[in-house]
Amino acid sequence: MRRPALLLGVQVAAVTAILGCVLALAALHPHRLDLTPERRFTLSPYTREVLGRLAGDVRITLFYSSQAGALRREMTDLLTLYQEAQPHVTVRAFDLDRSPGMAKRLGVSNYNTAVVEAGERREAVEVVSEEAVTAALLAVAGTPPVATYFVVGHGERDPRDTDERRGASEAARALAAEGFRTGVLEGAAAVPGDAGLVMVAGPTRDLRPAEVEALAAYVAGGGNALFLCDPGTPPSVAALVRRFGVELAGDLVVDERARLFGTDGLSARVAYLNQGLVPDAPEVQALLPEAQSLRVVDAPGVRADYLATTAEGAWADVDRRAGDGATFRPGRDRRGPLPIATFTRVPVAGGREGRVVVIGDADFATNLHLGVLGNRDLLLTAAELVARADALAAARPAAAPGGTFSPLTLTAREARLVFWGVVVAPSAFMGAVALAMARRRRFA
Repeated sequence: MRRPALLLGVQVAAVTAILGCVLALAALHPHRLDLTPERRFTLSPYTREVLGRLAGDVRITLFYSSQAGALRREMTDLLTLYQEAQPHVTVRAFDLDRSPGMAKRLGVSNYNTAVVEAGERREAVEVVSEEAVTAALLAVAGTPPVATYFVVGHGERDPRDTDERRGASEAARALAAEGFRTGVLEGAAAVPGDAGLVMVAGPTRDLRPAEVEALAAYVAGGGNALFLCDPGTPPSVAALVRRFGVELAGDLVVDERARLFGTDGLSARVAYLNQGLVPDAPEVQALLPEAQSLRVVDAPGVRADYLATTAEGAWADVDRRAGDGATFRPGRDRRGPLPIATFTRVPVAGGREGRVVVIGDADFATNLHLGVLGNRDLLLTAAELVARADALAAARPAAAPGGTFSPLTLTAREARLVFWGVVVAPSAFMGAVALAMARRRRFA
């Protein structure tokens, strides 16, 4: 055998052996690199946190249509991610037409439906998405549902209202997906005995004295309340939250950098969350459309702390005149960072405690703004913290295509700077380098 042929054979054998070792290592240590824009093949941090808290076995049964191969692969790929992330989860898939007995036993009559089971508890998922499957996991294997009541009758955001700007139906749906059983409380003069959370979302009219006393007594007895307070909150509500050690400043937070997200500069970015209360804060910041700052004040029998603040670049217009293009006034207005959310504990006999979260804006929870950046995460994190004292604060799966993607709006000057800095300057540099190399070769 000639030497070149021998060397070629050795090289082929070596490459084959190397490829075999690589394949063996990949099989022993599988790792998926998700390069899709919507992160289709990666579970959200929130879902992983939910899976990490599962203590018992969970079974997910999928019924698919043999005529929809692409959809079947998409659903099975998603459910496989759950099984890979948590050994307690087992997944099985059946053709609905070929497994009528199994489908009847689980009460399934439609294609592309999944059933999540844990012990005797069972939940059907008619749209197999990460959000829906994770919600079903919480329903059958998570903590017990929390009876949540939205107070209405004073101009609050109504969970039954589907109006884009005033309604809070999307907020109710998001809460329901995390195990909050939402309902409506017409007036707050009597709080139901099963209430695990009471929400007062942006009242525009005063509460009656009896309602104020009922809410105060509810918290003092170990209840949990979430107040969303717009600038100009009625005096009765301001006086009530002051009992919990929180003073509404009645100002207007201005954040010029928020213009990058298409706002008028009056939206307040939640730049920091108290890591002592929320250790695993979502990476995406919330954007409150029109917020006021809050102050922690002394109040008997309560312990209040700041939950969220703005960035240093924000400032508070104490006279709420920023809508007229007002600028910061040294000595009058206040510079950031500004507190815009607080958390209060009210000790109760027997080792229990009432808990109150106050956020200086209610518009972020409306149907129009809930899906912007981290607004949905902020609402759910606050609800988890106040109702369960254990916030599931990781970033949630996207509720709709686009998820946490939000528009970036630039002025004409900013657009020109981006164009020259990102397109023209690098192109000119590369052209100059290429020209220099060509001239060097020419005269070499």
